[in-house]
Amino acid sequence: MDRFRRRFPGRTHPPTPSVGRGEAVAIERGAYLDRGGASATGVRPENQDRWAVGPCWGVVCDGVGGHAGGARAAQLALDAVTSSLAAPDRPVSGADLDTAVEAATRAVRAGQDDDPTVSHMASTLTVASAIAVEPDASVWTVIHVGDSPAWLVTATESRPITCDHNLAGDLARAGSLSTADAAGHPGRRLLTRAIGVDDHAKPDTISVTLAPGDALVLASDGLSDVLDAAAIDEGLSPANSATDGAERLVRMALDRGTTDNVTVVVLRHRA
Repeated sequence: MDRFRRRFPGRTHPPTPSVGRGEAVAIERGAYLDRGGASATGVRPENQDRWAVGPCWGVVCDGVGGHAGGARAAQLALDAVTSSLAAPDRPVSGADLDTAVEAATRAVRAGQDDDPTVSHMASTLTVASAIAVEPDASVWTVIHVGDSPAWLVTATESRPITCDHNLAGDLARAGSLSTADAAGHPGRRLLTRAIGVDDHAKPDTISVTLAPGDALVLASDGLSDVLDAAAIDEGLSPANSATDGAERLVRMALDRGTTDNVTVVVLRHRA
C-alpha cells in the first residue's frame, strides 16, 4: 500500500477562473483532493450505471435491474444530487446531503408518475462528500442507499464501509447470515432499499476521515461481484491518479468476468 502513497503525485492548484463565492470555496478545498471515475457496459446490452465527481464529492448510481427505466432512474437521481451539491455557497454539510437524497427521490418518483411504462424504475445511490478539508486530513460523509458499495483504502487496510441493502445484507445485519455467506447468497439480487421505491429513502450515513494518501472507492455492484477489499487495494496500489485507479479497477472487474455494468469513483486525499 506504500506504493499507493508514493505513486500518486501532488498536483499544482488548477487555474482559478472567475467564479462565485461557493465555487471558489469548492476549488480551494478541492486542491487537496484527487477524484476520478470510470465506467464500462461490460456484457450487458445497456449501461445503467451513472457517475459524477465534483471538487469535493463523488456519486455512483445504478439503475435497478429487472425493471424498465433503470438507466433513466439512475440519470434522474444523479442529476438531482449533483445539482444539490453544486448549489451551496458553503462547504457541504450533512443536511445538504440529506436534501440531495430527498431531491433524488422526488425526481425518480416524478419520473414514475410521468411515464406509466417506468412506474417501477429505481436506482441505487452512493454519494461521498468532504465536509471539512485541511492539508493533513479531510472528513467525509458517505450516504448509501441500495447495493452500490463503498470502501476505505489506507496505508494499513482496505475495508468496506457500507452494507448492501438487499436480502442477503439484511440477513447479515440481523446475524442470521455470516458476511462470507452473504457474499454468495441469492438474496444479493433482491434489493430492500433504493431511490424511487418509497416516497422517502432511508439512507445509511457513514463518517470517514482520510489522511494524505487515503482513498474512498465508490462502485456499482458490477465491481463488488468479482473484487473483494484485497483486490481493490491491489488495483489501486500502482495507480498514479484517482482516474487511473478507477480505470484499473474497472478493467480488473471486466477481466475477472463481471456480468454487470461496472462503475468506479475514486476520491483521494492527496499525498
